[in-house]
Amino acid sequence: MGWTLLIHLIFGIVVPILAEIEMEFTKYPESVTAPVGDEVTFECAVRVPGERLAWRWRPDNDLWTDWNNVSGTNDKDSVSTRLVVQIKEDTPTALYQCIVWYGSIILVSIPARLSIAKIDLRKNTQERRVITAPLHNTVVLHCKEPLSEPPARLSWWKETSAGARKSIETPNGVLVINNATIEDSGTYGCMATNDISDQTVDLPERTYLKVQHEGHDGLRFLESPEYVGTVDKEGVLTVPVAPDDSMRLWCGLVGTPPPRIEWSKGTDIISGHLQSLDVEQFSNEHEGIYSCSANGIRRLWKVIALQPPHWEGAAGSANASEGSEARITCGIPHGQPAPTVHWVLNAELIKTGKDIKATESELVIQRAEKRHAGIVQCFACNALGCAYDAALLTVVPVQISDQDYSAETPKTMHIPPQPPKRHNRKNPRKHKAVLIPPSRPNVTRLSDESVMVSWSHDNHGLPIQFYKVQYREVTNSSNIQWHTENNDIPAHIHSFEIDGLTPDKYYKFRIAAVYSNQDNKLGRSSGKFYLQRGGFQSPRAPVLDKAIALSPHSIQINWTWAAHGQGVQAEGFYVYYRAVSSAGAYEKVTARGAARGLQLAHLAPDTAYELKLQAYSAQAPSDFSAILIAKTQRAAGAASSSTEAAPKEEERGPPALVTAGGAAGVAALLLLLAVTLLLCRRARRPAPKEKGSPEGGANGYLPAKVPITITANPMHGEGGDGGVEMSFLHNNNCGNTTSSDDTLPHPRKNGPSTRQYV
Repeated sequence: MGWTLLIHLIFGIVVPILAEIEMEFTKYPESVTAPVGDEVTFECAVRVPGERLAWRWRPDNDLWTDWNNVSGTNDKDSVSTRLVVQIKEDTPTALYQCIVWYGSIILVSIPARLSIAKIDLRKNTQERRVITAPLHNTVVLHCKEPLSEPPARLSWWKETSAGARKSIETPNGVLVINNATIEDSGTYGCMATNDISDQTVDLPERTYLKVQHEGHDGLRFLESPEYVGTVDKEGVLTVPVAPDDSMRLWCGLVGTPPPRIEWSKGTDIISGHLQSLDVEQFSNEHEGIYSCSANGIRRLWKVIALQPPHWEGAAGSANASEGSEARITCGIPHGQPAPTVHWVLNAELIKTGKDIKATESELVIQRAEKRHAGIVQCFACNALGCAYDAALLTVVPVQISDQDYSAETPKTMHIPPQPPKRHNRKNPRKHKAVLIPPSRPNVTRLSDESVMVSWSHDNHGLPIQFYKVQYREVTNSSNIQWHTENNDIPAHIHSFEIDGLTPDKYYKFRIAAVYSNQDNKLGRSSGKFYLQRGGFQSPRAPVLDKAIALSPHSIQINWTWAAHGQGVQAEGFYVYYRAVSSAGAYEKVTARGAARGLQLAHLAPDTAYELKLQAYSAQAPSDFSAILIAKTQRAAGAASSSTEAAPKEEERGPPALVTAGGAAGVAALLLLLAVTLLLCRRARRPAPKEKGSPEGGANGYLPAKVPITITANPMHGEGGDGGVEMSFLHNNNCGNTTSSDDTLPHPRKNGPSTRQYV
């Protein structure tokens, strides 16, 4: 049975199973507004028990990044989970979301919004306005509503002649004086009450009303539009009405004699001549343009029926081959205001770019990779909440053999003919070694002259000994040769800093892997990267919270990071580490996305390491965090490094025995020197070569049987000729400090650059 056929059969089995077990949420966390000092409990449940349930939160903004993990309480059945949040003075308005794992498939719930009940007077000023109204008119006055969660309840008061305040009955938060007289003149003010927090504040605005006889005067509106309601960018009064809520509009026209007001919706005249227009249980059919007018004077309101988001149509699962196009559709989003659509893959926001395009209804991945396989969720969100649909994306991997190369691998990078390998008699079905190349590198700017190159490898196929990084300038010509960095990058390191570049130039980068059989293979080169000069705003520096040794060879580090206001968002983090006893370059590891922890492996036992990290964006890294030092655990069975105390004077032997021991030691030392001289003379004689033994070089260097060829001509990927043989291993031989690779076009050392990090 072929590999592709097997994958198709597996897909045919998995999809019905997923549909049958119905991996979905049966309970979502619900949005809530709570006062300071209260306690909020979010609950979440799934239909099918998950492998793991967890929670996360982020500040309430339009970005779907910067999620922070938070601990909740899970039931033993792995079906439900709850999160308790204590509301404090500094608790931010935020979104909370639960996550469920089904193996490699991850689902996230609809986020719930936690709002803090309070009144904010930042947009209210100590304004004093004077309003003159004609006698015997209906006077309608508004006060500016403060920022409040939930919206504050407004009430009016009038200042008496004795300086006291007299409350006025204003059930709708609007001051209405029918048949106004001179006695109604005076100073008025407003108070705002938050019914959840029981907070009542006096608004700083004051209104002085003067009612007087004006004779026969023209019609006018008492108040400007910004006092009457919300004015949009086009200068139109906009009134949003929640579902099943009521609508109330106030006209505010006055004149002498009092005007006869006429209300209309569009071109339809609405009966009644009152100053207000009320619509109970407002629905979509009541949405439209309303106006009040009299004798040619008109004021318009655009009334909008708010709607929570929902999807029209169902999402469709997709099956794509690795390297081919994948399309996922999620229907059509609806809602008022128009919802924002976010595409999420296995709980991570999908970032669109050159190879990934997204509309409100469709996600297109032009070159599907194995990492794209999983659950794709499309979220539509507006101020009233979110709605989502989900689809399964299956990526059928391409089987790679040791004779397959990527599109950008030079054609001259071939291996000379070798005798066919015999199959293992004990296991005749054993497959040939598979050379899986590293991924296409990701490149980010570090400074005007340096970049960070990072890549990945799925750890399948033949083991990798080390990596090499190559780059070339591609600004004006494609004939510039590839430069190869001298450093042999250990197999567990997937990040490397390249310095000494020229700003305002285009570069390409690629990664070569050297395998355990001394063969090598190149990954795909990056797209053109423009190294622009400075001037970029960098993210905030992360805070390195703790570093704990897990074993003799690993340390767990954790950090925190959050953007304040409109700060630059971090795309990931660079982790730097080195032994305290070393003054060499730092090893570098990249943590992408919302990661806030990392386990460093392949460390030396009983060794202290200094650790620091940076947040980074595509244009600039942050400052370094403070350095933490952690020491790995001592290896099991290792000898104690402590020394015993010298014996006391009275515990020593007699002087005669000490003298005899010293004489014996001198005799043993002379014998050792004699044996050493004899061995050195024999070592100078040439040793006879044994049949079949490999020819060795200086210092025990064993050259590879198979030459490793990396193209020096960048046109090779497009059919050029000529290659350069590169001995990857010469720098690894002990004592070989004077050798250099003359075949490499630009050998350079990637030690610390002129810019020192501290």
